[in-house]
Amino acid sequence: MTETTGEIGAPPPLRARPAPSGHRTTAAPRPEDLPTRTWHRRRPGPRRTRLAAAHARRSRGRQAAVEVAAALLGPPLLGFLVYLPLAFWLPHVLQAWFWVVFVLLLLTTLQITTECARAARFPEPPLRHELPDEHLPTLAAVVAAYLPNETDVLLESVLAHLRVDYPVDRLLVVVAYNGPAPEGSPAARTERGLAELAAVDERVLPLRVEGSGTKAENVMAALRHLEGVVDVVAVFDADHHPDPQAPRRAARWLSDAAGDRRFDVVQGQCVIRNRHDSFVARTVAAEFAVIYAVAHPGRTVVHDFGIFGGSNGWWRTDVLAQVGLDPAMLTEDIDASVRALAAGARLGTDPRLVSSELAPTTWRGLWTQRMRWAQGWWEVSLRHLRPLLRDRSLTRVHRRGIALLLGWRVAHPFVAAQVVPILAARLVAGDRLRWDLLPMLVAACAVLGISVLQAAVAWRLAPPGHRHPGLYVRYALVGTLFYGQLKGVTTQAAVVRDWLGVHRWEITGRTSRARRAGHRTGHRAGHRRLLRAAR
Repeated sequence: MTETTGEIGAPPPLRARPAPSGHRTTAAPRPEDLPTRTWHRRRPGPRRTRLAAAHARRSRGRQAAVEVAAALLGPPLLGFLVYLPLAFWLPHVLQAWFWVVFVLLLLTTLQITTECARAARFPEPPLRHELPDEHLPTLAAVVAAYLPNETDVLLESVLAHLRVDYPVDRLLVVVAYNGPAPEGSPAARTERGLAELAAVDERVLPLRVEGSGTKAENVMAALRHLEGVVDVVAVFDADHHPDPQAPRRAARWLSDAAGDRRFDVVQGQCVIRNRHDSFVARTVAAEFAVIYAVAHPGRTVVHDFGIFGGSNGWWRTDVLAQVGLDPAMLTEDIDASVRALAAGARLGTDPRLVSSELAPTTWRGLWTQRMRWAQGWWEVSLRHLRPLLRDRSLTRVHRRGIALLLGWRVAHPFVAAQVVPILAARLVAGDRLRWDLLPMLVAACAVLGISVLQAAVAWRLAPPGHRHPGLYVRYALVGTLFYGQLKGVTTQAAVVRDWLGVHRWEITGRTSRARRAGHRTGHRAGHRRLLRAAR
């Protein structure tokens, strides 16, 4: 690949690495440079139907309104139109389908309950004791950033990476970023701040990725400099502050010293540090405890594999280079996870590998973020579900986990939406529902009660400093009243959005109330403070 002026080749070994001088510039990897498998199909282009074309001409607000309306009304209305004739002419078939839906919902509740029960039993790292400094693997933390969006948080995050407890001669912090930085803009000042940090600390390597439009391209550009140089690559978003002990614990999972018990990927726990900013941030803080302290560890124990969540994910460098991150995917992290699993990699989860991040502080920001996640999961399901279920190199436990993760995860909200139209069709047909109302109420209570169970387990397993009882009581109440239903609607709306041909990367804002207050002191004063801390 032809590279731009000023680019260097692979850095020398860390012990002999000279102090960086200014920025490095590299080109984003081309799609043909990314690793592929024979079953790894490229994502098809946008749909060219008249309906998709008309939808594309709408404003983003109207697009979202159409997608939500279709998600809320489409499944029950279509179901009712199908069930009404069955209620008149084949009532026994409809009644049988009702019981199928009822059993599926109860089995889902049982599955989540099992994961909650197993969450506390996640395995410890293969190495029981910390490695001495001379035996630690060489490590690069790759911080991916879109500069105009993350000028408020990037430099402080780089400092957090420099404060970790890890030998200086075995650590690099590569800031792989893209985006415009006009002279005099906050982005340009942040770029200068990165250069100044690199001048005072040789572990920092700023890397501008020309032509990049995605996080995946930034990470892959950084990886081209790191392959064959470091043993472990940790991928972080620009707002993440890793716990100082995280690298040493990750080394116990990924070091060659673990021998045959060594893992190839381990995902840590992400916690929210701006939970005081808004009601939305508090909700996300509790939800992240449910996801990273309960769901991920429990699922890893039950299905024998973890998933890379996009940030605070630690990879063996050779494995990440082999698998790659696909910039065509909205959730390149989940896509890489299932491809790594298919390639024979071992993926683990460790909730004691902690990193803090910023949550969206508004409902609009949260909706934007979750729609991208939901559509990305749907794309991964379309691409990988069938090939992985047919892949006999995976164990039966793995394939069962894939079926639940990529199949039933998407189907569940559509199936749950069928209970009401089934009962409505039977009522219209004059059927009496005395015996069906009780199972419906049982299923509803079981589904709604899951939020309470998850909140209770998350409170018990959350890391120190994040076990505030009121936070989880509020989450249990919010989850029962509407938040669980909101997540289901998001999944349905994402399927509608993909069907209508909308495929775009929505940027999540990276700021908090504290950061906005600090921003008023000026970038220059902030940069001077950060440089003093670096020295």
